[in-house]
Formats: sequence, C-alpha cells, structure tokens
Amino acid sequence: MAVVVVDAGPLIGLARVGALTVLRHLFCSCCLPPAVWAECRGKEGVDRRRIEKAVEDGWLRVTAAPPSAAPFPSSLGLGEVEAIRLAESTQSALLVVDDRLARREAHRRGLAYIGTAHTLLLAERRSIIDDAEALIGRMAEHGYRISSSILQYLRSQEP
Repeated sequence: MAVVVVDAGPLIGLARVGALTVLRHLFCSCCLPPAVWAECRGKEGVDRRRIEKAVEDGWLRVTAAPPSAAPFPSSLGLGEVEAIRLAESTQSALLVVDDRLARREAHRRGLAYIGTAHTLLLAERRSIIDDAEALIGRMAEHGYRISSSILQYLRSQEP
C-alpha cells in the first residue's frame, strides 16, 4: 500500500467540517511532515483539536522528511516543500495537496498526487460518504475554497 502524505490545507479543511476520518477510512494511515504539523497547530480551533486527536490515535503520523539538495520554487511554503520532500523520499507515495503551485511542483517531480475534491470523490465511490459535493459545500461555508466544478470535471473523466 502507498504511503499517503497530506498537506495542511486538506487536513484543516476536512477537520473543520468533521470529515478528517475520510482520510483514515480511505487510506488507513497518513503522514504529515513537521512543518505541516506546525501549520495545523497554528491557531486554536476545532480543526486543530481534531488533527491533534488523529495524531494521538496514531493513524495520522508526524514524519520528518529527509534533507534534500534539490531546489524548490520560492513560491512554496515550508509545509508544501516538506510534504513534497517526504513524498519523494517514500516509494509509492501519494501526496494529498490542493495548493496549485505545490501540485505543479509535484507533477514536475513525477509524484502521484490528488486534491481534496478527488479524495472526496473516492470516498463517495467507496460509500464512505454520501455526497462529495455536499461536503465540498460545507467546507466552502467554513472558508475552504474548492470549486464544485473540479468535482464535476473529475466525474466527467470517469469511464
């Protein structure tokens, strides 16, 4: 099974609406680098408490990325850089990331990646959640920006 590395955006967005366990049900366990962990703990709130609980429960693991001499674009934050480095260091890794520039860099480096919308579509297909579009709507109500058109596009790509 692939190692799943999750960036802060998807973690915080899912945690805010009480859907963090979608990741657990889909992938059993996930990891995040220390910079992402710090970003998730940056502000007090229900999302922070839910992410801390997932780490305490052991299915979400803080895992250090090895150092890398490869340069990264200065437009990426430390969390995205560490998440990409961690995914690069792990054979068969899947990176869950929404940041457009981070996704571009992951693609450039040949990494497998998906975003939150794709993650929710997978969860819907596997009957983990009832309605990916409704969950994206709830996330938007809580300030997380994902266009439902992304979900429509992903559905149109289904065989």
